[in-house]
Amino acid sequence: MDSVQRQAVRKVVCIAGGSLMLAAVLIACNKAGNSGIPAADTASEIQPEDFHADNDIAMTVRSIVDALRVGEPLDTLDYNFNGVLTDGIGRPLYTTMQGRPGTWDIDVLSPDMIVIRNEDIGDLLPDDLENYLMESLELTAADLIDSLEYHGPEGAETSVYDFDGGFLRIDTRTEATASGLEGALVRISATRDLPSPRQK
Repeated sequence: MDSVQRQAVRKVVCIAGGSLMLAAVLIACNKAGNSGIPAADTASEIQPEDFHADNDIAMTVRSIVDALRVGEPLDTLDYNFNGVLTDGIGRPLYTTMQGRPGTWDIDVLSPDMIVIRNEDIGDLLPDDLENYLMESLELTAADLIDSLEYHGPEGAETSVYDFDGGFLRIDTRTEATASGLEGALVRISATRDLPSPRQK
C-alpha cells in the first residue's frame, strides 16, 4: 500500500470515527434531556398519547400518606413539584383544552399539610381519579367522613377520608372557559389533623 492509499484509509477511518463519536454524543444528550416532560418549545408537538412520565399520582399520594402516618414532617425539598402527574401506566391524568398534557402543582403548606391541584381545566375525570387514589390507598366507603360540615365552597363537591394517621380531602369544582367549555379543578389536601370545613 503506497502513501496515497494510506492517507485515503486514514481519512476514511477519521471520518468514520468522528461520525460514531457524534452519534454517541447525540444519543447521550438525548437520554440526559429526556426526563419525560417536554421542553417548552416542543410541548406543542408532543401528543398526549405519546407522552410518558413516571410521576404517578397514586405513588406520590401514598408516599405523603405514609409520611403523615409515621409522623414524619413534610419537606418542600422532597415534595414540592410542578409538572405532569400520571396514572398507573404513565399517561397524563388529563389533557388541557389545547390538547397538551395537563400540569399539577404540589405544595407543602406546613410540615403537616400538603396540597395537590391541577392548574388547568381539560378532560380530567374527578371520579376516576378519586377511585384510583382510594384503591391505591386501600380506602373504602367506610373511611369516608360523611358530615355536612365538610362540604366545600359553594359549587364544589368535597370528600374527606380518614386514612388512620391523617386525613385526605378532595375538593372538586367545575370551571368554564370564556367560550363555555367546562372542566374540573381538583384540590387534594393531605393533613395530619382533621381539615377545617372552611379550608379553601
